[in-house]
Amino acid sequence: MRYEEQDFSTLETRYASVEKFIEKICTGDIRSMIVSGPPGVGKTYSIEQFLRKYSTEKYKVVTGHMSMLSLYANLYSLRNSKNVLVLDDIDSVFEKIEGLNILKAAMDTKAQRQINWESSSPILVAMNLPTSFSFNGAVILITNEGRGNMKKKLAQHLAALCDRTFQIKVADTSRESLLHQINFMILKKGLLSSFNFDEDQIFEILDYINDNAESITHLSLRTAVKLAKLVEIDSAGWQQWAGDGLLTENA
Repeated sequence: MRYEEQDFSTLETRYASVEKFIEKICTGDIRSMIVSGPPGVGKTYSIEQFLRKYSTEKYKVVTGHMSMLSLYANLYSLRNSKNVLVLDDIDSVFEKIEGLNILKAAMDTKAQRQINWESSSPILVAMNLPTSFSFNGAVILITNEGRGNMKKKLAQHLAALCDRTFQIKVADTSRESLLHQINFMILKKGLLSSFNFDEDQIFEILDYINDNAESITHLSLRTAVKLAKLVEIDSAGWQQWAGDGLLTENA
């Protein structure tokens, strides 16, 4: 089949690099990294897989909005060596200078990383948090690079963190790259393994994505998962469902 002939060596190398870094993060040898790429290419999925494989201590993945106090509290909770805090595309932290400064301290290259909460807060007392602590854990940032609406200020703040850590880009933003990434994650990384499909069903989903790539409204790994759910619902008529719910009107 044509998918078996695709060359996934570049992606294999990129994800092998991410895996090596996360393994060393889990042993405490590396203390921070940034994983970047367009939305929906499997960054979070892969990182969680690697953390489950290598982590021997606590780790936490946070997605969505996060206050500065929540960031401080999570870093304190995961302050011990081999603990890992993963921040998944949390713009609210980067947009404020307070959040940036806290992350700079947590991701610094200094042997001793000290994190401070400069202003007094009754909430800090209520949460039994100190105004300063030594951070020996690790931080992984996941960023959706290439978004058209990324603010210039946000990009500058992210660049300031890149100077303190390692950064791996896992995919490009072109539609061709996204398709290659989807094929890779399904065929090589078992993205749809939880659905217990046979090989023919997997290839039917891949065929649908590749044949309709130009018409799919939001092409990403989530497209494959949504199609898989439709196959579960209606194995005979799922393509009609997909045409109604996933394709643009002029498809």
